[in-house]
Amino acid sequence: MILWGELAALAAAVCFSLGPTFFTLAGRRVGAHVTLRWRLLLASLLLAGIHTLVYGRPWPHVTAYQAGLLFAAGFFALALADSLLFPAFVRLGPRLAMLILNLQPVLATALAWVTLKERLALWQLAAIALVLAGVSVVVLEQGNGTRTLQGHVDWTGVGMAVGSALLGAVGVLLAKHGMQGQVPALSANLLRMLGGMVPIWLWAALRRQLRATWAAVRQDRRALQYLLAGVLVGPVLGMSLSLFALRTIPVGIATTLTALPPVLLLPIGRWVFHEHISPRAAIATLAATGGVIWLLVGG
Repeated sequence: MILWGELAALAAAVCFSLGPTFFTLAGRRVGAHVTLRWRLLLASLLLAGIHTLVYGRPWPHVTAYQAGLLFAAGFFALALADSLLFPAFVRLGPRLAMLILNLQPVLATALAWVTLKERLALWQLAAIALVLAGVSVVVLEQGNGTRTLQGHVDWTGVGMAVGSALLGAVGVLLAKHGMQGQVPALSANLLRMLGGMVPIWLWAALRRQLRATWAAVRQDRRALQYLLAGVLVGPVLGMSLSLFALRTIPVGIATTLTALPPVLLLPIGRWVFHEHISPRAAIATLAATGGVIWLLVGG
């Protein structure tokens, strides 16, 4: 039996490893916020075009309630979370930023513990400790390729990545609820992307940054190439695959398989960004990723 959901989640993990690499390269040329705006705009346009070809209409056939939940998911996970994540990419590099983003299921579990009074089993506490220990070792690893100030860790970038993980956890829960009723993954992805794109561009308009956003990419064609490549493999292909997996297999399995980018980014960080990755940092990355998998499927 072909496990389409599991294969989609694994393919999404590969896409989510390549996407941050392209966006980091673009962000270092034109800035994190310009990269974020163009990413959301290009992804929304591409998804609307693909949706029209597949379903014959640009707007998905969903209820107002479903649309609202998916818009809200995009607002939290893309407009807010990515506004923190993209500067973190530039400050820390994609490998470390994505590893910290792996705290998302840990934070979701902690939120459920605090807000829903869910009790945590001993094995859950152990898994959380393993993730936190692994991430801490990599963050504090000297010479790990992060941008530092006087030899110290860039804690601003670390804080941005942690905040992005927290907001992303909220977005995942909203998207899961919004897809109930067999909403196609492509439709959900389009609405989620619009939920991030519209407020980001409205905010740029209020700050009178539209002209500068356009000029930055027009004057740097290499950045535009990186943006297009990142959009195709990340928000379009990767997110559609992950939402398909989220709709067809249990959340724990889908999230586990799509939590592999920090491991896949180890060779990318070494070969593309010329980071020095010590054996201790590599082992800690594997341990943190293993802790996430244990947390999600251990029960």
